[in-house]
Amino acid sequence: MAPPARHVPRFDAPYNSLQIGVVVSFGVSYFLATATLLLRYFQAMKLVRKLEVDLIIVTISYAISLIYFVTMVNLMNYGWGKHLWDVSLAQLMEFNKGLLINTMTYLMTPSITKMAMLAVLFRINPSKTYRMITVVLAVVIFAYTLTLLIITGGPCNPLKRGTSLCLQNVALSQAILNIASDLAVVAVPLPTIYALHLPLKQKFSIGGLVACRGIWSIVEVNLGIICACAMRLKPLIVIYFLGLSLFPTNKSSTNNQVID
Repeated sequence: MAPPARHVPRFDAPYNSLQIGVVVSFGVSYFLATATLLLRYFQAMKLVRKLEVDLIIVTISYAISLIYFVTMVNLMNYGWGKHLWDVSLAQLMEFNKGLLINTMTYLMTPSITKMAMLAVLFRINPSKTYRMITVVLAVVIFAYTLTLLIITGGPCNPLKRGTSLCLQNVALSQAILNIASDLAVVAVPLPTIYALHLPLKQKFSIGGLVACRGIWSIVEVNLGIICACAMRLKPLIVIYFLGLSLFPTNKSSTNNQVID
């Protein structure tokens, strides 16, 4: 693309403010995700003494999130976050080569995180109807994610010529489906939470952890991991942070049992 008047293309320019902001934001959120995931593993080994399904799923999401971040930083060297007139043809070709894995990991990570959250939500209500809704939602998320992955790796493969419009359609479809599934994951437990007759503070704390998954940004995938981990940290909070806990309980009973 031709640069604006009086602008000299800078193909070897250092990271700009957008790129630096993305790296810092992702780095901070990934650090927080790491901290909450480590707390989950500590809880699993020391308190609950079992490795739960949701923890395994969220660990997979955590690993894929790192791959996504590494590929994104690599793409910055070839034009990600830059004006197109500051990207050479050679850089653009390298960008397209690395775009496939970056796109596919971005498609997978939020969906896998939602699977982990649904695995937690599945346990909070024994109702057959509730559990069927949870399973159906998980299947829908898996189905549309798999479909988008197949389309991205096949007809919309960025290594092929003329796939720009196709990739734009995939991105738009993913955004719409992602927002819709976020809202669905938030909505699923609300009737159950309301019916529990919990103290208002506890309802807000549980609902807030579910709702924060619906926040979209460049750190979306890490926010999802943080929320998925935080939803299952009650035993750790009750045992070690009773004074700060949002979950009221008797100190005497705490010494005798770990709350699930």
